[in-house]
Parts: sequence; structure tokens; C-alpha cells
Amino acid sequence: MEKSKQSKILFRYFLISAVVVLMCCIVIISTIRIVFFEREGWNKKTESTIQKNIVIPAQRGNILSANDEILASTIKEYQLFFDFRKVTNEKGERVDRLHPDTLEKYINPLCDALAKKLGDKTAKQYKVAILKAYDAKNKRFRLSKKWVSYLDILEIKKFPLLEKGRDITGFFEEGQEKREMPFGNVASRTIGRIKLGEAEYGIELAYDSILKGKDGKADFKKARKEYLEVRGTKIDEENGCDVRTTIDLKIQRIAEQALLNKLKEVDADNGCAVVMEVKTGAVRAITNFRRAGERNFVESRNNAIADMVEPGSTFKTVAAMAVLDEGIATSDEIFDTGNGVYPYTLGRHTRYINDWNKHRGGYGKITLAQAIHYSSNIGIAKAVLKGYEKNQRGFIEKLEEMGVCDSVDLKMIGQAYPKVPHPDRFKFWNYTTLPWMSFGYNVQIPPIYTLMFYNAIANNGKMISPIFVSDILQKGKVKEHIEAPVVREQICKPQTLVEIRKMLTGVVTEGTAKNLMSPYVSIAGKTGTAQMSKGGAGYKSGETTHRVSFCGYFPDNESPKYSCIVVVTRPRGVYPSAGAISGEVVKTIAEHLYANGFLDKALPLEVDKDIVMAPEIKRGISNITQSLCDSLSVAYTTEAEDNSDIRISGEHIEVFNQDNDSIPLIPSVIGMGLKDALLVLEQSGVNVKIKGQGCVKEQMPDPGSKLGKGDEVIITLE
Repeated sequence: MEKSKQSKILFRYFLISAVVVLMCCIVIISTIRIVFFEREGWNKKTESTIQKNIVIPAQRGNILSANDEILASTIKEYQLFFDFRKVTNEKGERVDRLHPDTLEKYINPLCDALAKKLGDKTAKQYKVAILKAYDAKNKRFRLSKKWVSYLDILEIKKFPLLEKGRDITGFFEEGQEKREMPFGNVASRTIGRIKLGEAEYGIELAYDSILKGKDGKADFKKARKEYLEVRGTKIDEENGCDVRTTIDLKIQRIAEQALLNKLKEVDADNGCAVVMEVKTGAVRAITNFRRAGERNFVESRNNAIADMVEPGSTFKTVAAMAVLDEGIATSDEIFDTGNGVYPYTLGRHTRYINDWNKHRGGYGKITLAQAIHYSSNIGIAKAVLKGYEKNQRGFIEKLEEMGVCDSVDLKMIGQAYPKVPHPDRFKFWNYTTLPWMSFGYNVQIPPIYTLMFYNAIANNGKMISPIFVSDILQKGKVKEHIEAPVVREQICKPQTLVEIRKMLTGVVTEGTAKNLMSPYVSIAGKTGTAQMSKGGAGYKSGETTHRVSFCGYFPDNESPKYSCIVVVTRPRGVYPSAGAISGEVVKTIAEHLYANGFLDKALPLEVDKDIVMAPEIKRGISNITQSLCDSLSVAYTTEAEDNSDIRISGEHIEVFNQDNDSIPLIPSVIGMGLKDALLVLEQSGVNVKIKGQGCVKEQMPDPGSKLGKGDEVIITLE
């Protein structure tokens, strides 16, 4: 028996061993066959599941203000879809579509959640659309036209039914990158735009290669339903650098509001304003508006750098500098302007040069300095003709020496360049070209170039190029610092500069811009009014239209801090006075920079209310408001403690407590920025839903409505 039992055990042992050996042989034979005979076929099958050189997009860098606020940034946004074809049931089995009972169970709470979250359809409308797509077995049913954020996606995926995942429900999202401008259209033509993934203009285009970085790539292999990166194939992407601009948002806001108010007041076609830091060339503000309908203005063209305009009387400063620097005339030399009409005759031809005050009998005998103060066409033309009538190319050569004709690279697509005719190259040059050029006709100069010249006067004669970008940043650290290129170390002799600056001071103290005199900040500069040509029809056909400008600097002392130009085109219904229109905008900008501490001073307690652009103070936190009022020397009264409401009372702020027993009401946040509005509303205990960007234009429910904890308030920003 024992022998028989041992025999059986040995048989089983040898049988198992034989099976194991056989299996090993099969594995070895199969391996040999695959490696040596079927290798190529298997490699092809493997490669068919691999997607090669898939681009991994780099993240585009941010565009920042001078104070590192984000002016343009890339965010990811998503669209929502259902695929109602084959899905997986809860047992993991492939089925034609989601089970009807499951859909019926969850569709009502799902639609309620979607309607509340997205707000573009009612729950009923969502239900009808989803059921219709379900019956049709749509493979790409777009759930909503709205784009949502990544945080929204995380929330939506927790909604009834959707929480079961894509395999079971067929719900999925698709994302794209979107360029977001948190401050709306602030300096939008200068910042630029991204359309369909491509930079179109502005800083976005000028620094496109720096901002967009370098895309990476890798191979991906399909495993089940996902593509996984093939190890060792990835080339890392290099995210774009950030670009720090020279734009100061506070100065930008001041310039925008001052210009926009004046354009609406005079019903102009368009206008631009640029504020530049004298020593650095940094453009702190640049704004451009054109009329779009009745009293409505939009920014659609960068007029300040792209417009070719005849500068008018602001060019007289250039002409005066030329004759002074060459010793042709002195600032106190007398020129007879007569009764305001001067017949300039050469041979048998006569053209009349007119002064703006000819209807008052003209200026008579005035000095060259007074010709600048009073903006006399005759006075400046006679000074230029005295030195250059018989050497007209010499005048152009002098302008070239002064840097007036130089072209600089502003790194902006569409920028224009000065056009100053030369007698040897301009086929239409005639006997009137030179005298008319002396007071700003026959030349075309973009406003930014006129500003560059006046900035050089303020900068002790050193001409530097305006710049819009100061730093390239990589991972928050400065990779490259950009300084303004020097165009001319010196545009004229030091004594000439002294005389020119005295003239520009006189324009404000006793000349055509006397209205710019301010008790807070001294301004120097030159007014300019140019009659606009109608192309082939010339200057005299039909209605006369004008372009008015003022270019100068402030404060008017040994070291001015800012230069500024304002140009307004076709003002209507008012006398085209450069001082009263463009000059007033410069004055407003200068005084508000002074009031905001940009000129190292603060306004005294008693100020002219006409020059203070103080925003209306809305409901907020009293201790913060009181601190702000104290810092601005604004008077107020209070009987309140911290965390009370505030309201306007007369010409000062009255702060008071609500009765503790009174019904709590929803506070008003109309006019506030987003951060302040959120602070006030969230401290009231409500949930806030945000639409748009900018400042609060509307809120629902209305301010003063009964407030309940957890209530939702929708604020619309614009």
C-alpha cells in the first residue's frame, strides 16, 4: 500500500514538473518568436497606440502695471458637454446610454443646480434640452453657452448625477486659454489684444516671443481610456516671462477721466493724452478715445503713437529754439506783426500769414519771446525767414541736428514716424513751405514725438525715447531691466534751453494758457491750434475744423517730474481754444497728481472744489473710512463706533450707527471696486455672485432690501 501511495505521489510530482517545464518551453519559444521573428509587427502595434510629439503649451506670461497689478493674464475657461453615446453602467459594463431610470431620478435636482449656478436658463429649459439630446443620443451636446472657470468645474462635478463621473454620465468639459484684462479697457490699445491665440497689437505683440515662452512636447501612449506620457520623451515647456509696464494705474485713471470729461464737454471726434516721467522716459499714462455715438467714447486706436498730425503752434517752440541756437535772433528781439495780417511776397506770388487775433488789430511790435507767449504766426515766421529764407535747407538740417526728425523704435506695431519735408526731396516745396512750417504746418509729427521733444526741454536738453516696458520678469525676479534709449545727449546749447524754458513759463503766466495757472502746481508748455486739412479739398473747403493741443511739463522748476501732451480733434460748439480745452486737461491731470502725492506734496485742507475729482463715498467700514479721510484731510463728523455704516451728509461725511433693533438691510455697493464691494457684502453675511469687471454698476436685490443671512446678492461690474 505504501509503495503504491509513493508511486502515485511521484507520478503527480513528475506530471506537475512536466507541465511546468512545458509551459516554460512555450514561454521561451514564444519569446524567441516575438523577439526574433515577430518583433517588427509588435513594434508597429505598440507604436499605433502612441501619439508622438504632442505639444505641451507653455503658459503665457502676465502683463503688469508699474506697481505689479495684473493688466493682462491668461486664465483657463471651460465649456460643458454631454456624450450620450455608449457609456459604462455602475457594474462597469458598456451600455448604449445612461439608464432612463437613473436620468429620471437625478435630472430635476441637476437642472435646479445648473440653473442656479449658471443662470443662463431656467431649470425647466435645462431639463427639456437634456432630454431632447438624450433621446437623440447626441455625442457632443453643449450644456450651456457660458464659459466657466476651473473652480466652477470642481463645483459642477459635485452636482447630482454628475458626481458619478464621465464614464457613467457622459459629462465632460473642454478648456481653452483666455486672455483676461482685470482692469477692463484701461490703456487697452497700448496693452494689446490676443485673438484666436495670436497677438494682434500693443505690448502683447511687441513682446510676444517673451510672453508666450516655448512649448514643450512629449509622446503619449493610450492605456485603457487615457493617454499616459511615455517616460523619457518629454521636453519640458518654458513658461513665458512676465512683462512689467511703465503704466501707473492711478495716473492712468486720472488721465482717462480728465480727457474723457473734456471730450464729452466739447463733443470732440477724438483725443489722446500721454503722461511721461521726465528723467526716465517711462510712460505713466496713455489714453486714447474716439467718439462712438452720441456722447459715447471708446478706445479703438492708439492715436498718440499712430496719428500723423500737423502739430500747429506747439511746433513754434521748435522754430524758436532753432533761431535762438544759431544766434539768428534773441528772445528780446522785436518783430513787427502789424495788424495781424502779413502779406508774404516772393516774386509775383503773395500769401497772407494771419495771427489768431487779427480781428482785434494784431499784436503790433512784439519780442520773439512774446511771439511764443501769444502764439503769433507772424512773429515766429519772420524770425525763421530772417535766418533761413535764403538757406531753407539749413533750417531742416538744424531740425535734424536737434533730433526733431529722428525716428525711434517704440516697439509698437502701427507706430508712425515724423515727416519733415526737405527742399531737395520734397517735390511740392515752394516759397510758402518754410514760413508755414515755422508755425506747425507742412510737417506731420505723431503726438508722442512732440512730447519727446518737450520732455527733452524739461530734462535739461537730453532727449530720451518714451518707453512702455521697464522690466522682464522670470518667476518673479527681474531678468532684464529696460532703460530709455538716448536719442540726443543735448538738443541745443544750455543758454538756448534757459531762454526756451522762460518762454514756455511765459505762455502760462501771461500768454495763451493763463488759465493753466494753479495755486497747487506750476505748469509750463505751449498751446497749439491747427486748422485741419480736408485732403485734396485743402483747408478752406466747407466747415473749418481744428485740432487743439497742449504740450508741456510740471512742476515748472529746476527739475520737472512729468511731461504731458493732450490732443483733441474737432471740438464742436465751442471756440477751438487750445488752452481752454487741451490745456485744461493737462491742468486737471497735474493738480490731481499733486493731490495724490505724486509730486511729493499733499493738498491743503481748503481746496477749490472744482479741481477735486473725489469719488462719492459709499457705505463701508467706518474706521477704514475715517482713516482715509484723515489721511486726505477731509472733514467729517461721527458719533459711531467701528463697523458702522457711513453715509454722505452735505459737504462732509457723517458716520453713524444703525439701531441695533432695526431690521438689517442690504448695503449699497454701487460705484465700489470689486475688493471693497466684497468686503462690505460678505461682512453683511450674504453670498455674492459677480458679473463683469470694473466698478459696481448694478446690484440685485436693490440696496436697502431686507437682509437675511445666506441671501445671494448679484453685482454687475462695468
